[in-house]
Amino acid sequence: MINRLLNTSSIVITLLVLCTQASAASFLVQDQHGLPLKNAVLEFSVTNPAAEAVSPPNTLIMDQVDKLFKPEVLVIHQGDYVNFPNSDNIRHHVYSFSSVKPFELKLYSGKSKAPLQFDVAGVAVLGCNIHDSMIGYIYIASSTQVLMTNEQGIARLADTVAYDSVNVWHASSVTRLTNMSYEDLSKSKNNNGALVINLVVEAPEPRNTFQSIFKKNGQ
Repeated sequence: MINRLLNTSSIVITLLVLCTQASAASFLVQDQHGLPLKNAVLEFSVTNPAAEAVSPPNTLIMDQVDKLFKPEVLVIHQGDYVNFPNSDNIRHHVYSFSSVKPFELKLYSGKSKAPLQFDVAGVAVLGCNIHDSMIGYIYIASSTQVLMTNEQGIARLADTVAYDSVNVWHASSVTRLTNMSYEDLSKSKNNNGALVINLVVEAPEPRNTFQSIFKKNGQ
């Protein structure tokens, strides 16, 4: 069953191919209606070695609060650990079928589990076997230069970082693969000078469950 669920729209990555080495400080990710997209992940393939200095693994938190994953999207680096503390006063059974890290954890309030290490790059889609409407995502980046957009759809990269490509992912994206030259991307600046990235997204269903996501998009 896991093999059938490897590729979903939730782990679709839009690849923007930049023809020349580039650097830019600000990006705006928006949908087909021109509305900003928060929680879009931008992972850069950098060309200056200093920007790719490897740091020791970190331990980050994917909590469960009010029957929701907090944060909904967690960005980590390859090799990092994730702790699942469960701040609710009820039981959760967190699991993932994603090939980057299949696992299951029965989590009780006040009883911690050992953090899990995510050492394969990609996206892990999380669900709860008890509360089917709980959906979360862990984006595991292989590059040290990875950003996530804020409420205004903005992500800022240090202008000292030179890159030749950027992978753009969003949980609601329906675009399988988009190739865009840096020249075309640089022409899409807005009034504030941000490089504009347009994604086609689909509206969430009234009840967007873990099973419905994989039933619709699993292969």
